[in-house]
Amino acid sequence: MPQQRFPKIEILSIQPHHIQFILSETDTSMANAIRRIMIAEVPTLAIDLVEYAENSSVLNDEYIAHRLGLLPIRYVPEGSMRGGDCHTAFLPHTECVCYDRCPRCSVEFELDVDFDKVNMTRPDQDRDLPLTVTSRDLISNNILVAPAHFLNEEEQDEAH
Repeated sequence: MPQQRFPKIEILSIQPHHIQFILSETDTSMANAIRRIMIAEVPTLAIDLVEYAENSSVLNDEYIAHRLGLLPIRYVPEGSMRGGDCHTAFLPHTECVCYDRCPRCSVEFELDVDFDKVNMTRPDQDRDLPLTVTSRDLISNNILVAPAHFLNEEEQDEAH
């Protein structure tokens, strides 16, 4: 199959942070290679270090750290309604001149949920139920960086 190594790409539209194209006359391995390159080249923010002061939940520390690392983190520049390119706002930690962490190469989130305090504000019928902690409980030290929240049906109804 000679066309496998000579794919055709038809660019439909191109913008600073968006491109639409049609990849044809190739096999799935070439399409997968292009997909992997695109994913690797998109700058992202992620939680990669978790420090605990106290964990009184039933979940172990490693499980919580893993789950926090899976959260999508959004950078929204000042004056913008959409997410922005975090590549220009932050340095990779390996390229920063700081010794440990600084605002130029890191963002700190704090998760402090006290069951007893929150439980006092819950209705009586819900006080025996487990407390759900979500990404909304994470507090960032940088107002431009926060977890990307996905609305449940109730929150979507309230937003409209």
